[in-house]
Amino acid sequence: MKTPRHIPTLCRMCDHGCGIEVTVLDGDPVGLKGARTHPFNKGWLCVKGHAALDLFRSPQRLTSPLIRKKGVLKAATWDKALSLAAGNLHRIKDRYGPESLAIYYGEGVGHQEIRSYMKRFANVFGTPNFCGVGSICNTSRTIAETLTFGGLTKPDIPRSRLLMVWGGNPLVSNEPLVPGEIGKFKKRGGRLIVVDPRKTETAAKADIYLPIKPGRDEILILNLLHVISKEDLWDTDFTEKWVHGFDTFRGTVREERFSPEKGVSLTGIPADLVRSVARAYAETRPAGIFAGNGLEHHGHGVNTIRLLAILKAITGNLDIPGGDLFTPRPKIRDITTPLPGPTLPAVGSDKFPVFCQARKEAHALSMTEAILDEKPYPIKGMIISGGNPSLQWPDSGRVREALRKLEFLMVIDVVRSPDSAYAGLVLPACTFLERDEHRINPYQNLHVISLRRKVVEPVHGLPDQMIWVKLAQHMGFGEYFPWQTCREGIDNLLGDLGVTYGDLVSNGGIYEYEKRRYRKYESEGFSTPTGKVEIFSERLKMMGYDPSPIREGALNSDPDDAAFPLRLSTGGNLPCYLHWQYRYIPRLRKMAPEPVFEVHPDTAREYGLTDGRMGEIRTRTGCIRLKARVTNNIIPDTIHLSQGWETANANDLTGHESPDPISGFPNLKSLRCRVGIPEQR
Repeated sequence: MKTPRHIPTLCRMCDHGCGIEVTVLDGDPVGLKGARTHPFNKGWLCVKGHAALDLFRSPQRLTSPLIRKKGVLKAATWDKALSLAAGNLHRIKDRYGPESLAIYYGEGVGHQEIRSYMKRFANVFGTPNFCGVGSICNTSRTIAETLTFGGLTKPDIPRSRLLMVWGGNPLVSNEPLVPGEIGKFKKRGGRLIVVDPRKTETAAKADIYLPIKPGRDEILILNLLHVISKEDLWDTDFTEKWVHGFDTFRGTVREERFSPEKGVSLTGIPADLVRSVARAYAETRPAGIFAGNGLEHHGHGVNTIRLLAILKAITGNLDIPGGDLFTPRPKIRDITTPLPGPTLPAVGSDKFPVFCQARKEAHALSMTEAILDEKPYPIKGMIISGGNPSLQWPDSGRVREALRKLEFLMVIDVVRSPDSAYAGLVLPACTFLERDEHRINPYQNLHVISLRRKVVEPVHGLPDQMIWVKLAQHMGFGEYFPWQTCREGIDNLLGDLGVTYGDLVSNGGIYEYEKRRYRKYESEGFSTPTGKVEIFSERLKMMGYDPSPIREGALNSDPDDAAFPLRLSTGGNLPCYLHWQYRYIPRLRKMAPEPVFEVHPDTAREYGLTDGRMGEIRTRTGCIRLKARVTNNIIPDTIHLSQGWETANANDLTGHESPDPISGFPNLKSLRCRVGIPEQR
């Protein structure tokens, strides 16, 4: 009888890399569980993680490259597929210039090692138009906090006395918290405050729940800052030494127009509750704030998050035990250095220069215009890896039109994704159980490099890294991609640290590159032009933007809109899916078999909706039909639906009107809409 092997590796059913232990018998993975030794999940695993072997064995997996012939995708050899790709890419480059190729990575590939290979390929090809899912996720938060105090923070929940969760649902959504963490937090007396238009799974556990109106977060933050300023609740020592522009800002937010009483009609939150929350947060140290995508997806997300960053700073909660921590990244070797650099600016850099400079990428959501309207220049070819722009980008109808117009579209994925319908070539990637790659963990406040270790040889497809190596070789770029295996690539990336793949294996897949240090600003300052927390951003000022975080018109109430009287919030994740992914796994599909939209009972009665009945949601961009779920867990006059459904695509309703001027992020969470009963046909 053969002896099973138990191999430690990392889950990749979402981006956060929980530790898992996979049991392999005779070359076949037969079981898995959460790894108790992993410093993040400590043995816990979500429903997606438990379904990882279902993904590995899924009959939906691509088994060979597919080439479109006479409108139909047909199986082909790797050599023919890569030769076809190379020929089309060379043709486009010769005819239109290298900038006419866009390369897009989605959530499916991760954002670390594979991204580096893709960016290197883009640089060697000569296109500036490498872009990714950061154009619609998380980057707005990173930009806002970097402008304010030089880097992204995450709350130190195990040591905190108060935790505010704002615009996120970390017990369910991406950027998860291990559920036991909240339980331990509350058991030792921690207070949980949640701000969200929906009473989510996280909000249901809150000591204080603030059911805010969609898109009014900046007003509520200003109301909190008003109370803290008027009642002298800020950290005097920290603010005097480390905050740039506080006196001017304090004088402004003390004005009566920012009082909680003035904010009630806009936020929906009673003034006395706002005051009690402001006092609780300012007086309970240490305290942390967990900010989610709910703050990003509005036409003013960056300034809203800047205000929240200021709230963290002036209360003295930065980089202290139990506060909001900076976790430095390790010195991973940069393999994306231009070879040579592109000659034209990236698409979107004229409109959103802050974003493009921060990410060193093109702005992905600007690609639709570049393809259809050829502005600022035409995009003729595109490679999509692990993403679904036709579902994930706003105004999906126009995105689909753009994908159809491309002269060449190549898709790389584990399964036949929705975007494959528009592709001339589809390449199969293997699953995460069949590839090696490193991972860093600053989003989890961990100073570790961890190893996603291959547990079996690829059954179908190739590791993403090797797809780009082989494509580069077919293009004649082989000298820039010398690695023959993923392990060689890891050794190269970690070479400046003196760490190898073998070292990671020997250490159980975990390498600690630094010990936790608090109050690093005392010796290093903040990574801003002034070396301090900047309320009025010097970087924005230098680039011609208003440096103030208080947006002109922030306190204006929206005029009534009889045609679209309700608010639509889209994008809340379901526990069994990650964006579009995994709806093809039967046991996960059973948990959420069909799309629904959430509506409050009062709103449902007003528009004739009943639970389970088909309804219609309409915006100025589009219209979709799906069933209503009548629930008290959403505020009146607000509609919510999750994303990723092909039969009821939330982004058929969203558009590009009034994007955030700094990040370019669209409004996905406070759109005007109306609902009703579909007409019988």
